[in-house]
Amino acid sequence: MAQTVFQARKVQEGTWLISGTGCDSYLLEGSDEAFMIDSGMDAADIRAFAQTLTPLPVSRVINTHSHFDHTAGNGFFDVVYGTEGIARSAKNTMGANPADYRLDYTFTIVKDGDVIDLAGRPLRVIVLDCHAPGNLAVLDETHRILFPGDEIETGQVLLLPGYAEEPGQIHAKSAATVETYLHAMQKLARFSDRFDTICPAHNGSPIGKEWLSRYITLAQKVLYGMEGKEDCASESYNASANHFPRPDAHYRRAEYDGASLVYCRDLIFDTDYPKAPGLRPATDLHILCKDFARQ
Repeated sequence: MAQTVFQARKVQEGTWLISGTGCDSYLLEGSDEAFMIDSGMDAADIRAFAQTLTPLPVSRVINTHSHFDHTAGNGFFDVVYGTEGIARSAKNTMGANPADYRLDYTFTIVKDGDVIDLAGRPLRVIVLDCHAPGNLAVLDETHRILFPGDEIETGQVLLLPGYAEEPGQIHAKSAATVETYLHAMQKLARFSDRFDTICPAHNGSPIGKEWLSRYITLAQKVLYGMEGKEDCASESYNASANHFPRPDAHYRRAEYDGASLVYCRDLIFDTDYPKAPGLRPATDLHILCKDFARQ
């Protein structure tokens, strides 16, 4: 396996973005320790790299969601935080060889509204449950930064089904509806007076808080039937990578003012769940390999 070359840059004083891991992870400094948000998708020791950036000890990490590009480095940390939904599939390696990773860790479960005590810098957990089951955002009110994981970004937000939680499953849960996503964004908007900056996990960081308003408007336009009209572009979504939905899975992409949402057209409103034909879409990388190790 090729060794990852980690890269880092300061987002602001006491906050580092670490790239080269499959996602943008973040290192946050408190008064007497530092803390990680997401651990990337590499077998290399991201904790050791983070430790070169700060004199403060780095021993804890929180996952914004369960996808392996955010959880692969968890085993290097002493404490790993996540929701129950995150913990259920965080060790699904998405096709990578499990033997290459440290999977012998357990989760410390957090819930919506919990505050993680990073001395001088408390971190609020906001559970969203959209991009992946049990996913969360982290709000740093002291430095006025929102870390939304994959729920807000300048590329595209994907409403994917839950990856498998047991050997032999295709996936564990249907994708979130557009209505559920809208409610999640409106939930974040209730905290909008407590942050000025958004630090996503992909496609550029930091970005302005106006991106939250763009995604709220985009979701509303899809719900109100304005997709493909006026300023809300729309097209069928054909996967270019095998961990995205297959072309026959009824997915679409809607765009508004730079925001892009990829969703299952069978799952617009929450009431669509009984009508949706099964748990779609399935992809090969939702399936757990036989060597998957559960705790």
